[in-house]
Amino acid sequence: MLLAIDIGNTSIHNGIFDKKTLKRDFRILTYSGDLAGDYEAKLKPYLKVIDSVIVTSVVPIALKNVEKIIKKVINRNLIVVGRDVGSGVKNLYKNPKQVGSDRLVNARAAYELYGGVCIIVDFGTAITIDIVNEKRQYIGGVIAPGPGISLWALHEKTALLPKVIIKKPKGILGKETKESMLIGIIYGFSSLCDGIVYKLKRRYSRNAKVIATGGFSKLIGPYCESIDKIDPELTLKGLAIIAI
Repeated sequence: MLLAIDIGNTSIHNGIFDKKTLKRDFRILTYSGDLAGDYEAKLKPYLKVIDSVIVTSVVPIALKNVEKIIKKVINRNLIVVGRDVGSGVKNLYKNPKQVGSDRLVNARAAYELYGGVCIIVDFGTAITIDIVNEKRQYIGGVIAPGPGISLWALHEKTALLPKVIIKKPKGILGKETKESMLIGIIYGFSSLCDGIVYKLKRRYSRNAKVIATGGFSKLIGPYCESIDKIDPELTLKGLAIIAI
């Protein structure tokens, strides 16, 4: 079996695959106080069957920690996308090193699973919107602050706005502060997605399929009129495609 690991700024998304079939996925906080203990508990049923591990990471320090822990817990070395293996997607960024490997993995997965030209919207700590073309080339993307960062900033940088846990709002017009903030986040980011996707499709490909992924994709994706498919495990599936 394959262990696929997506190390993000907030959480580490892990998936256990039997060939290309995702059997189980789980998340661990990137800066967990007991990362080793978390992995030991989650991987205990799979210690004898995991024979390979592939990872993509946007957090260098966390990658080092995870590499040591995986070596200790299941005695396997990591294959790191961008370091040990390529994504299989040609990167057309002006400075290719500036593109996170997770975005290239997403591009590969979207291309293979959903057919050719795709726009990938990743609702994570940051929101990224990327395009892969019909030649399996990553042609560029957009970066915006994510929902969590935005709510944190509203609370930390204002005198009266409270701390809010992200969840589905009751409507589109708030009657109290927390609900108004939730509406601003959910409808605001869904509108951001729709607006940028509309302009990208008009400029690059009107027939592009739009795939939503990331930790907030299930929450915000249904509010987006432009999304064709919500696939929270897209990055893990991309890692499995690259590994196999």
